[in-house]
Amino acid sequence: MTITARIEPITARGSEAERNEDLLVKKLEIKMQQMGYLVPYREELNWDRTIASLELGEVQTLHQLKKAAAKNDRVLLIYARLFKGTIFQHLILHPNQSGIYLPFRFEEPFVLQVEDRKIWIGSSVRLLEELSWLQISFDQGNHPESVKEYWQNLIEITKKSVTYMSPIIFEEAI
Repeated sequence: MTITARIEPITARGSEAERNEDLLVKKLEIKMQQMGYLVPYREELNWDRTIASLELGEVQTLHQLKKAAAKNDRVLLIYARLFKGTIFQHLILHPNQSGIYLPFRFEEPFVLQVEDRKIWIGSSVRLLEELSWLQISFDQGNHPESVKEYWQNLIEITKKSVTYMSPIIFEEAI
């Protein structure tokens, strides 16, 4: 299964999706207000145009990237997930095959419950920092080429999110 990242507004497809989008937008607005980002969320976030779409790679490659990050942090991936015991919070805890990243800085990803779905929300600013911390590890060439490519694709899409103040929306396709 392939993961695609889209830099675009939080939009809906179909009537049930529109209702869920309204709930998501309202819940995000409340969370952004709690974190002190209400005005930028309303006024600076891209609500109008699609910027880019990029096929990041395969699900198993993402898993290898998460393992590489955990190893870089000198913890086991399972430990990092269970106990949040890692500096790579956004890379490891956020599923990164579904969910959303917003171009605002916050330390940990969080989950919003919308109807019967859990939607992970992460910080693209923080994710970009975490990806840059892996630079030395990837420069040494200790990782398979597919993992390096996934890492580079994730950096590229995350930079666009920050530059264009636009959400990243992850989608898994067969």
